Amino acid sequence: MIFEILVTILTLIILVILRISDKKILSKFFITIVGVLLFEYLTGAMWINQNLESWAYLYKGVSWVITLGWTSIILVSVAIINSGFRRLSEGKRFILQLILVSIIGLIAEIIVRSMGIREYSLMAQKSMSGIMLFGLVPIEALFYIPVFMILVLGFKRYWEIATIKNKSGGGKKR
Repeated sequence: MIFEILVTILTLIILVILRISDKKILSKFFITIVGVLLFEYLTGAMWINQNLESWAYLYKGVSWVITLGWTSIILVSVAIINSGFRRLSEGKRFILQLILVSIIGLIAEIIVRSMGIREYSLMAQKSMSGIMLFGLVPIEALFYIPVFMILVLGFKRYWEIATIKNKSGGGKKR
């Protein structure tokens, strides 16, 4: 239960801090959480989320706590890159966001694996090379985390443009 509470509190703290510099963070949060949840649901056959409290699951092995964690990682990574590299083009910032979110995501994967929260399905294990990073995470994570994040970051950005009115005129409310 400590993990679930810690992730929830950290997410709330992150939202409060990001709200100071981004008044639209709640809209971005909801867009991101929907994107993460959709992709977690679609890729759920690859991994098993376990050892969480029963209230931490939405459907079968899909956990809203894990979704919150990924959403927080994405929002923090995007905020860091967007504030630190404003002069770069959006495409270059996207690449930096992808790199940062992948690094943090890999660290998070190592943490949840070491806590016994994440396991890999038998189907996924059969397709793995057997090479493990830090003895916990398959080397394939260097591929699947960035691919997962490309999809979520792209989803997030598209829906922000489509639904959130920006100062730069990037999107219009419909």
